[in-house]
Amino acid sequence: MLIVVGGLPGVGKTSVARAVAGELRAAHLRVDAFEVALLRQGLVPGAAEVGAHGYDLALAAADTCLTAGTDVLVDAVFDVAAARRPFRDLAAGHGVPVHWVRLICTDRAEHRRRVEGRSADLPGHVVPTWEQVRARRVDQWHERHTVVDTATGDPAAAVLAALRG
Repeated sequence: MLIVVGGLPGVGKTSVARAVAGELRAAHLRVDAFEVALLRQGLVPGAAEVGAHGYDLALAAADTCLTAGTDVLVDAVFDVAAARRPFRDLAAGHGVPVHWVRLICTDRAEHRRRVEGRSADLPGHVVPTWEQVRARRVDQWHERHTVVDTATGDPAAAVLAALRG
């Protein structure tokens, strides 16, 4: 199966994705890691030019994993439909289900605390400011998806329950 976890920076995507992928023994593909690698290798001149390239690399890696019969969890913002569409098509091409999960944080103060308290865990990764997160526009998700609020409870358990339910 293919699991797509999206949401604004600072909602807890990577933490939830790591826990869920570990529990399911699925490959965890973090788009941030692909973007940082593009910059580190000098394949794009700067962060502003990364664009969809990180998503494209994650898509290629997901294709390889699905071909090998490995479940895949992709972790990214997925703020525009154009970023989600290729993953839907990939799952369909492999004949596997795709599970869409959108993480939110309804506690604005907590979300801000997380964003402002973050430090990059990938060498070369620049985390966005609270102002940049707030200014980000997200397309409506038309894909049938599960919404999990990371402000309360155990979001990884909620995602696992949705996947198993």
